Amino acid sequence: MVLALAASGGWWLSTHRVAETAAVTTIAPAAAPVAVMVMPASVDAAGEWAWLRLGLMDLIGNQLRDGGLTTTPSETTVGLINAKRLDPETLDVDPSVAKVATLLVKPHVSHAGGVWDVELAAHATPGTTRVAQAQDRDVLVAARRAADALLVKLGHTPPMHPGAPEGVEELAQRIAAAGLVGQLDVARDIAGHASPGQHARPEIALALSYVDFYQGDYAASRARCEALLERVPADKDPHMRALVINQLGVIDFREQKFADAGAAFDKALELLRFVNDPKAKAAAYTGRGGVDVLAGRLDAATAEMGQARLLHEMSNDAYGMARVDLNLGAIAMYRGQPLAAAPLFEQTAERFEVLAVREARDSALRSLAEAYAMLVEHDKAVAATDRLVQEDAQAPNTRERWWNTLSRAVALAGVGRLDEAVVLLQRISKDADPDADAAVRSEADAALADIAFVRGDYAEAERSGRAALTPALESANDQDYFGVWFTRIRALQVRGDVAGATSEAARLKAWVAKSPNDRRALYLRLLDAQQALIEGDSAAALPGFADALARAERSGIPEDILASASPYTVALVTAGKIEEAAALAGRVASWSEHDLRAALIEARVHGAMHNQVAAQRAQHHASELAGERPIDAAVR
Repeated sequence: MVLALAASGGWWLSTHRVAETAAVTTIAPAAAPVAVMVMPASVDAAGEWAWLRLGLMDLIGNQLRDGGLTTTPSETTVGLINAKRLDPETLDVDPSVAKVATLLVKPHVSHAGGVWDVELAAHATPGTTRVAQAQDRDVLVAARRAADALLVKLGHTPPMHPGAPEGVEELAQRIAAAGLVGQLDVARDIAGHASPGQHARPEIALALSYVDFYQGDYAASRARCEALLERVPADKDPHMRALVINQLGVIDFREQKFADAGAAFDKALELLRFVNDPKAKAAAYTGRGGVDVLAGRLDAATAEMGQARLLHEMSNDAYGMARVDLNLGAIAMYRGQPLAAAPLFEQTAERFEVLAVREARDSALRSLAEAYAMLVEHDKAVAATDRLVQEDAQAPNTRERWWNTLSRAVALAGVGRLDEAVVLLQRISKDADPDADAAVRSEADAALADIAFVRGDYAEAERSGRAALTPALESANDQDYFGVWFTRIRALQVRGDVAGATSEAARLKAWVAKSPNDRRALYLRLLDAQQALIEGDSAAALPGFADALARAERSGIPEDILASASPYTVALVTAGKIEEAAALAGRVASWSEHDLRAALIEARVHGAMHNQVAAQRAQHHASELAGERPIDAAVR
């Protein structure tokens, strides 16, 4: 169900130096002219560094200018400040200044533990603030790298410094940073400036493997890494070899080869034991935690994510910390805690927006939409996916773009916009790669099965459900694998295929026995109760529904409560137990404003109690919520 872990483990950039954290986002389209004004820097360091206030302003301005941006001379900026036409702290500007400066850049520099941290807060007029950040033991190097990071996201290639002693590592950082924020053409342009000698270095090859990865070309990324392993023995350069193996682990994770991924992350951590690179260690812990989540080892995964977050804090890595928090949200979802997960997803989506990591932001938004669906806040789920489709054509990773499409389709179906959802799901079925996108294609079939069931086309629901039950889906998301199997059995039950439903239910129970959890036990109870109903045994069905509802209420997940309450209400009304049905309707009434099932429960109960006015009012409200969903279809 939750895809955050599978979509969030793949970005890190560490070098043999103190690594930079480059984090920026789009301020204006690359083609639009940007006029920049750099403010004096605020300096959090000892008194002898006071010169950095104006010194960094000048250096950063020159770096941006060398990268092709129109930049106001420092003397002019200082003159405007002295004339009270520009406040360097609040960034209040005279209207005449606002006309000529479309981007105000405020540097902040701090020094701790021998490492300089330079942060550029870029304020686009009006009102949008984004951040670029870099670190180094040399303050001037950190400032130049922060400026380079800002240039990259604005679609400009940073100026080269071929004489710098750190040329290869800095070039590799620039390539990988540009790929991270989705500027793949800029990344390749930067690589094009490398000399033949630089191109032969493993740092450049690894950076280009990251770019392949961000583009969704996992095969090319893997090929570069495997070639690097031949060139980088563990006894000569354990650090570089660990980075390469880490990246192979991430590729394995994306391709659902979780055992291989876990082994890779273990090997990377072993190689990094005596290497001082907190970011690389944190990346390996994050990856291993992701593998543990999917294996159901949630306590171990939480501990590993905690280790990773601490290491990211040590290196002041804002991106790394956000990635760990996203994965902690995913763990909360696996624990059945969407209420705890939703704020984490919301916060990390905003942080990734600021940090310009589009792919991670999209993962957070997809996870947020799923959390809202579990909380039956369907309009919020749609709103979360709005941002996925606004810029979809710009998403550089084709593999991830299909997951965005799926998330949007599921959210639309949740508010009854079934035709739009089907169009998107059929696009996945038609255009996604059968091999590279096997899991998302199966997810699309699962969603089509759900929609067919809602529409009352049970034959199609059974067919699509059968098509979705693939090894790719089982490996990528066993909860959704269970869910579509459940839908398929319900379709068989409603069609009256008692023998087929009984046989499939037995197979599903055997599968669950290998990896049981409370939610699966709840839905198996629902299947048993529904099976008892179609066999005419209401005496067995009603206690089964009651037990499923009790389990759901103990877990507290609104989606599960309504999934249990809805068929239970129908069974109670059919059995003439109107008072019990009325009590149940009252327990779920708080969701009737925005969930169709809760609204229909009210309508059915009022109708059974012959409260015609209330029944008509509830039925009208249910019709408003239904969209294209028929309100007389069978309850899933």
